[in-house]
Parts: sequence; C-alpha cells; structure tokens
Amino acid sequence: MAKCSLRLDTRRALKDDTYPVKIAVGYGTNVYIATGVSVTQLQWDVAAGKVMERKDAKRLNDVLSSQLTRVTARVLRLREEGRFSGLSSGRLKKLLTASDMDDVPEEDSRLTFYEIARRCVSTKDKESTRRLYGYTIDKVRAYTGSDILYMEDIDRLWLHGFDTFIGGKINARAVHLRNVKAICNFALDEEYTTAYPFRKFKIRTEETRKKALTIGQVRAYATADITYRYDAMHRDVFMLMLYFRGINVSDLASLTWKDLKDGRVEYRRNKTGHLYSIRVEPEAREIIERWKGEEHLLSVFDRYSNPHDYARRMWEALKRIEGPDGRPIEPDCSSNWARHTWATLAAELDIPDPTISLGMGHVSAGNRTTAIYIKRDERKIDEANRQVIDYVWGYKDPPLQVNP
Repeated sequence: MAKCSLRLDTRRALKDDTYPVKIAVGYGTNVYIATGVSVTQLQWDVAAGKVMERKDAKRLNDVLSSQLTRVTARVLRLREEGRFSGLSSGRLKKLLTASDMDDVPEEDSRLTFYEIARRCVSTKDKESTRRLYGYTIDKVRAYTGSDILYMEDIDRLWLHGFDTFIGGKINARAVHLRNVKAICNFALDEEYTTAYPFRKFKIRTEETRKKALTIGQVRAYATADITYRYDAMHRDVFMLMLYFRGINVSDLASLTWKDLKDGRVEYRRNKTGHLYSIRVEPEAREIIERWKGEEHLLSVFDRYSNPHDYARRMWEALKRIEGPDGRPIEPDCSSNWARHTWATLAAELDIPDPTISLGMGHVSAGNRTTAIYIKRDERKIDEANRQVIDYVWGYKDPPLQVNP
C-alpha cells in the first residue's frame, strides 16, 4: 500500500515555537503536503503519528486522519493508472493538493531550450566558453521575453528574427548563432528533440581585416623611444609574444620558471591543448631578463591574475606608442596581432606553409600522422622562427619577387 505518513517537520520552528505537521509521500519522492496543523514537539507522538496532550487533540487528529486518507487514496489511484512513477515532484504535489485531480492540466514533459542549454554548457571545460554561452542564452531570453521556449519553437523564421534582434556586426551575430546551433546539435545527439532548424538556415560571416603588422610597423615598435616605463614593458611583452611564434596572453601569463628547460619554453596551449616547444632566442632572453618575475616568467604576471585585464592594458599602450613620424604606429594593434604577424612575416620570407602551420600548432586532418613524426624534430620550426626574428631586426631580407 502507499507509504504516506504524518510527520512533524522540526527543521524550522514557526513564530509561536510550534512545528508544522505534514504528510510525507513515500515511494522515493521528497514531497511533503502541508496540513495546516502545527504543534510543539511535546504535543506530538512520533511513534503513533498523532497529536497528544491538547484539549483539541481529538479534533486535530480527525482533521489529520481525513487529509492523510485523501492523499493516500490519490496516490493509490495514480499508481493504479500507471502515472505515479513518471510524475515530477511539482506535478505530484499539484495533483495531491487540488480540489479535484481531474481539473489539473496535463504537464508538458518536454525539456525547455534553457534546460537543454544548461546541460550542454555543463559539458564545456573552459570557463570562458561557458561564459560565452551564457551571453548567448541571455540574448535568447531577451528575444523571447520568456523562460518557456522549446526546441520545436525554434525554426528558420525564429532564427532570422533572432539574428535581426541581436544586431551589430555580422561576425558578432554569427558567434551567438553558432552557440544556438551547438545547443541544437546537443539536443539532437541526446535525443531530446528531432527538430533541427539549421538545415535551411545558413549562418553568415564576413572576412575581417587581417590583424597583422607590416615589417615596418614591427620595426617601429621594436625601436620606439619610449619614456613611460610601463609602455616600454607592454611593448617588450608584445615583442616577446612575437618571438614566441605568436603565443597568446593567457598562455604567456601561465608560464613559470618550471616551463623553461634547456633553453626552451614548453607549454600546452589553453585553447587547443596543443603542446609547444619553443627555443628561447637571445632577443627573447633579453626581454625575460629585463622583466623577469619571481613565480612567473615575467613579473607583470606575478601582479595580474587576469590575463584579459592585462591584454586590455597592453592594447591601450600599443595604440598610443608613436613611430618616427610622431603618429601612433597602429591604433588597432592588440595582443592578438602577434600571432597573425608572425605567420605573415614567415610567409613573406617564403617559409613553407606546412612549417608555418606547424609553428602555429595547426595540424590538418590529412597530415595528423605525419605531424607525429615532425614533432620529434623542432629544427625546421626553430629555423623559421630565427628567420622571422632576423627579418625584424634587418639581419635578413625577404626573397626578391620576380615578375613573370
């Protein structure tokens, strides 16, 4: 029979120092039904499940018995109809407390987009990725104006409307649309839905300006006469990023003296997990010695716990550093430009594309097996990096371009 019983809920006392009597519904649920009756602990017989030592004890026990009988009868009916085990706690409580169970509307058992999104985001390892998905989910909620949205509600027309609602630049909108697409793919893979609105919807993007400095701009930064100490430090850190084949700020910020071994810096890139081994050239060593830290390779990262905050400071410095003409060298230059610049300069030197790709940690699916063997010998990549640094300082000129 149904395991429903009367219990005194002693977790929290009411204002009159009594505790509420509740009906506990068994079968593995955690549903408790309020009875409207409250007594002190001394007035409750735990073993019998009854009120005692009160003038109105008989009346209260009759009320409690009547409520317990009704709840037990409803639980039995739900079990006989085969509905009990599939009910959520919230719906079960509604059915047990309603004036008439038949008047309680059917519950939609589908998971909402937001619940599926939450489960999808929980599979992401990186905090930055989870945060970016959070921005997208906030955009969706603002667009719909509701916490109720099902996967089946998202169709091609919905996506066009969402794209328009986001506004702004095409590539920024594409980030949010790709996140929604990833959530839809997750829902399909987990068999939460069969709906897939992206079959007939294409996410638009546009080619962006290449974030690479010219060789003249790189030399201007390298030789700029900077009086402000911190601007000089930011410039040096940017040059070190270039000497380290375009390492990004978050990876540079994580480097400690333990990562410097036998004249090489070895680290695993945060974004991709790719393992890098970079020979520390004399120009890079000079910068490290000038700004060396105690725990980290550079002192600035002993102070900055947030690499994104430091990247903003560097951007502010790089955009105001002036060249020989007294004008800012590149107002848009940021830490991200180091990676693109290294690849561009390497290409200008006619360094083979496969070597450039390996130097940047790119491995195509077709060359993955070959890359296993190439990783054993970093000589080609070291030579390529040396050529780029020589090019920066004028020790080497790019090959002559012969017109056909």
